[in-house]
Amino acid sequence: MKNIKNVAVIFPNKFKGGITCLAMHILHYHLNKYRDIDCKMFFIENYHEIRNYDAIIITLQYENDYFNAIKIIKELKPKNPNAIFIGGGPCAISNPFPLSRFFDAFVIGEIEGTEVMYNLITKNFDEIKEGVYFPDKEGKIKRIYPKKLTIDDYPVNQITHESGAYGKAFLLEIGRGCPRRCRFCMARSIYYPPRFRKLDDLIYLTDKGLEYTKVNKVALIAPSVGDYKYIVDLCQYLNERGVQISPSSLRADTITDELLSLLNLKTLTIAPEAGSERLREVIKKDINEDDILNAVALAKEHGIDKIKLYFMVGIVDERDEDVEEIINLTKKIKENIRKVEVSINPMVPKPRTPFEKESFDLTAKNKIKYIEKNLKKIGVSVESENFNSMIAQCILCRGGEELGNILENSEKPIRLIKNIKNAGLLDKYLGKIEGELPWERIEL
Repeated sequence: MKNIKNVAVIFPNKFKGGITCLAMHILHYHLNKYRDIDCKMFFIENYHEIRNYDAIIITLQYENDYFNAIKIIKELKPKNPNAIFIGGGPCAISNPFPLSRFFDAFVIGEIEGTEVMYNLITKNFDEIKEGVYFPDKEGKIKRIYPKKLTIDDYPVNQITHESGAYGKAFLLEIGRGCPRRCRFCMARSIYYPPRFRKLDDLIYLTDKGLEYTKVNKVALIAPSVGDYKYIVDLCQYLNERGVQISPSSLRADTITDELLSLLNLKTLTIAPEAGSERLREVIKKDINEDDILNAVALAKEHGIDKIKLYFMVGIVDERDEDVEEIINLTKKIKENIRKVEVSINPMVPKPRTPFEKESFDLTAKNKIKYIEKNLKKIGVSVESENFNSMIAQCILCRGGEELGNILENSEKPIRLIKNIKNAGLLDKYLGKIEGELPWERIEL
């Protein structure tokens, strides 16, 4: 028997977020298939236990987790002197360069059906031809991904917990990548082409999943669940199995009477993103007000008494009247539904989107306050992310290797912003970008 390699997969935030992160389960399952690997999951609450491991993998799902990731690496390097530190996830695919100095390697893409993770853990680097960015090497990096999503490499025995985003639920990924063309979203480009699983495969995975994972709820995972061709058939099967269904996201234009009758939702979440038709056209959201109000009317018919709306401000070409339209649209919905909640945040111009070179709107904070003040009057609660966190997110997603020096001494968002300001670089990261982009080295 070969020496067992001890591998840690870390979600650099709280357990309740990590346990509903499908990437954690995929990595855990994929790596434990190897007889000479013992892989365990860790979170912000328990990563301190990691000692003398051979590999430490951190999934980078959100830019604002970078602060935790760096803290974890600094703490674990002395305790794990022989470990290789590997980054991965959507942030690594889009732009890993700000974190170059902290990791030994980044996986660029999706690991199913490959030996990339095994070769990194066993330090068999000569076998790696693509899909990995080594910070000490020059040149282009080619993304890897499976052409089709199958039943292979899918985690059917999942760890679940009530505190997770879906409660105790089996995570069923029905598709990856998005067939839509929203201009602000990275999912379309970093997971291109959109791939959906066969209905028979999903039924098989459901059966196996419910056999090994003792739950009575299935969470459907995809950027746009309603775009799956066989969504009604799948939901009918899940209903026959007597399990609750929790969809990760539904587009207003895919909500039908038949679908809602199968889902049995208490809350319907819709993301108009912009209040006006004009601005929804700018961002290519491809839903109109009729789609939104029709979804609300259907929700009411099905006894759903709570609607949650997601909007953005600071969108390219936004005018004052577009901000007013967020208030107007919300008012129309509130007239029909008892409880309406709004989540509103500034648009972050992300890498790999048509808006990647646009500037971040620092006046967005005032727009959010204005909307909140007006919606409060009609009993609509408004939530938004901490504004400094959103500024930090913009800096982190658009930076290059040079950002590493500043991140070394920036333990939280406000500190990062202060350090960037002191270096006179705020406009470099928040303003319109001219010239080359760090992430052009990655071939999607």
